[in-house]
Amino acid sequence: MCTTVAKLLDKGWYLAKTRDPVSWMRWDDEIKLFNSPDDKYKKLIIQNPDEHEDGFYGGINEKGVAIIATYVHIDENQVSYIRRPYLRLILDVATAKEAVKIIESFFPRIGGNMFVADKTECYGIEGAPEKYFVEKVSRAMVKTNHFIHLPYKNLSLKDKYFSDWTIKRYERASELLGSVKSSKGLMTLLRDTKNKKNKVPICATSNERECFTNSAMIFDTKNVRVFYAQGNPLEVPFKEYDFNSAS
Repeated sequence: MCTTVAKLLDKGWYLAKTRDPVSWMRWDDEIKLFNSPDDKYKKLIIQNPDEHEDGFYGGINEKGVAIIATYVHIDENQVSYIRRPYLRLILDVATAKEAVKIIESFFPRIGGNMFVADKTECYGIEGAPEKYFVEKVSRAMVKTNHFIHLPYKNLSLKDKYFSDWTIKRYERASELLGSVKSSKGLMTLLRDTKNKKNKVPICATSNERECFTNSAMIFDTKNVRVFYAQGNPLEVPFKEYDFNSAS
């Protein structure tokens, strides 16, 4: 489904994500500016373009607080972050620590793997219906569609192919992330096709598999900007967005 990474670069945290929706998820996405009386801070959010449907996939606010997430399906009654409009609430903050507190306050709990960051701090979150695991991140880190700390298993991991896919993406992204030194390096990581032969690459096209990379995003908390590929990043370029150009 998705590969997410977090890394400190040039004294600021970067969060990056591919979006590989499965058949029952919302497919299209767009970047949209939220700046209404309901929003404490301006927000750039990557979301489902249909205003009548849920679907929020990542975002950053004008204070440089950013969040990305990927779903880990462990319970049939689980609330999925990517299907609910929690993101605007999470980004009504000035720091990543405040965002974590908001996430921890939600009940039912939102499920999946998340990274929340501002310029100086980053947190990794694993969310299940019973509990959250929250850690302060001090090194480059990867999350895909399985938990590292919580004991719960993704229901889809019963399928060996899916299990191989999440593990291989985790291993490959971890291997690449250590040498990433810039936003361009993150773009290269999000476009990686090394495991294409076995159909478990970080980035797959629609010609290769049914569940393919539909878009990709990078959030730069230091410079408060987004690099967003609205479509498969092997086929479309990353475009840069900030609050000056979006206002």
